[in-house]
Amino acid sequence: MDEIEQFKEEFIQETREYIDAMNQQFIELEKGDLQAVNEIFRLAHTIKGMAGFMGYKRVEELCHKLENVMGAVRDGKIEINSDIVDVLLSAIDLLEVLVDKIEEEGNDHHDISQVATELQKILKEDAKIETERNQKPEIIHEDEANIRVNITLAEDCIMKSVRALLIIESLKEVGEVVGTVPDEDIMDSEGFDGKFTVLMKTDRIHDINDVLSKIGEIDKFEVEEIISQTSRFESKKQEDISNKTEKSDSSVQTKADVTPHPKKEKKIEFIRVSISQLDTIMNLVGELVINKGRLIQISSDYDIPELKEAVSIMDKIISNLQDEVMEMRMEKVERVFSKFPRIVRDLAKKLGKKVELIMDGLDTELDRTVLDQINDPLIHIVRNCVDHGIEYPDERKASGKSEVGKIRLSAWRDKNYIIIEIEDDGKGLDTEKIKKKAIEKGLISPDEAERMSEDDIKMLIFMPGFSTKERASEISGRGVGMDVVKTTVEKLGGSVKLFSEKGKGTKIRIQLPPTVAIIKSLLIRVGNETYAIPISNVVEAIYVTSDSVKNIHGSEFLLVRGKLVPVFRLRDLFKINGSKSEKEVGIIVEKENERYVLIADAITDQQEIVIKPLYGHLAKIRGFNGVTILGDGKVVPILDVSTLIGG
Repeated sequence: MDEIEQFKEEFIQETREYIDAMNQQFIELEKGDLQAVNEIFRLAHTIKGMAGFMGYKRVEELCHKLENVMGAVRDGKIEINSDIVDVLLSAIDLLEVLVDKIEEEGNDHHDISQVATELQKILKEDAKIETERNQKPEIIHEDEANIRVNITLAEDCIMKSVRALLIIESLKEVGEVVGTVPDEDIMDSEGFDGKFTVLMKTDRIHDINDVLSKIGEIDKFEVEEIISQTSRFESKKQEDISNKTEKSDSSVQTKADVTPHPKKEKKIEFIRVSISQLDTIMNLVGELVINKGRLIQISSDYDIPELKEAVSIMDKIISNLQDEVMEMRMEKVERVFSKFPRIVRDLAKKLGKKVELIMDGLDTELDRTVLDQINDPLIHIVRNCVDHGIEYPDERKASGKSEVGKIRLSAWRDKNYIIIEIEDDGKGLDTEKIKKKAIEKGLISPDEAERMSEDDIKMLIFMPGFSTKERASEISGRGVGMDVVKTTVEKLGGSVKLFSEKGKGTKIRIQLPPTVAIIKSLLIRVGNETYAIPISNVVEAIYVTSDSVKNIHGSEFLLVRGKLVPVFRLRDLFKINGSKSEKEVGIIVEKENERYVLIADAITDQQEIVIKPLYGHLAKIRGFNGVTILGDGKVVPILDVSTLIGG
């Protein structure tokens, strides 16, 4: 990969991260948080600088216009309202289109005139404002500052203006930045040589040293204390009274103690790694885990002490390597959650509803694969909350609720699972309406409907083709979405629970394993065949005798602590012949809040397995989630409890 192509990939990735951040900041700005203005301005300025270096003129121009608007907002010349935010968000959408075009075609040749005109209308007299800004440069009063920071960037620093801006933003964390010399407009020009001064008001001199020492591409820096005229006079007067003979430095500045300390070497704590490389490493670790099992089995079969010792050490090393790679694959749910404020805002405005989105647990981590696959299901749920769940303001007011509906999106870790919960305070589910629609669509018969519990009726919303919408729209009502949620979650080894009360709201709780690449499993024997069951699906295992299984109306049940649990014999499900064991094993599993017993001949082992997905026609076979390879090379099917029972 040549250098320019590498820069392009980095530009695309970083710009997309900045776009996501700007989307969030615009939502905060619309709510009245004026602090978001500076962050949006900084992000637009950074993208503009990078685009200018890469030669993407339309991206640069669009960001420049965004900067102008945000500058006018910051200066109080423009008052933010919903219509203006709509235009600004359309600019962000266009920016995303330009980035996609750069990725696909290597250029940003796309018409931006319409959005540019809309931005120009917001500014009204953009040219006049720009002229005034240039004609009235900010006057920096040195008396307002007590610290001067002289900075020289490295000669090989590629985007000096962007680096300078990031340095200034970092310094704001340790004090007030009074001004810069030259000002930021000049630093943003092509003639900027990388030398600038930041005037600050702070008493945290050593913190300034620490901040600058950690920033890359700085050739040198110098922190000086500014002594005011009054301070110098008082100092001189005190010297005269004390009859001190030592002469003070005639300079108006006293250098802070930075010279004796050599510049700290910058440590690079993070590097970018492509997703494909992570996947390759994960596959290699998976192969190591498989072969580790093979070596453990050989050392046990042949009873070789030296091999056992070597395998034991290798087992620990591979386990540590596996943990590190799994950690590398983990990402915060914030990456997915960050899209929802914009989705909720746009959809609520389109429907004429008032909705507030609250998000918790953004630091909760999930495997990247799980996070990618759960993205679309979560979008379906959130959109349904806005469209189906939250009522119109007048309806809410009439029922004694606040006009603003609330949707809460939460994530947290619970033992070996990650829980994602979506809750709204809307109208809840109408079981009678659900039952009626399900019968109309032929999903259930009237007799079945009468026998179903209220909870079972609510779960009908997850059936393919089900919708209570009278008329389909581009938002929802086409009978797709909620069935995708259930199918995807269960395919990941998770489960979906639904709680709803008419008139009070709905809560959907999704339980997921943190990762699906390498899992712990039980190995069971049925006849001469071996199968694997993910431990995440297993509640407990008990011995089963013929006397403990009860036959009621032609169906078998096992009495477990006073409760009858339905029995499924794996021999019958898989049509395996031969005599069964006298003492079978019942593996109690859970599906949709109900427990079931899977009866096998024996549990042979418990070990970590690497999931190998099924492809083509094999992927359509119900009851299996993939296969794994054991240490002896044997291919073992992995049971998918969600589709095996009642599938």
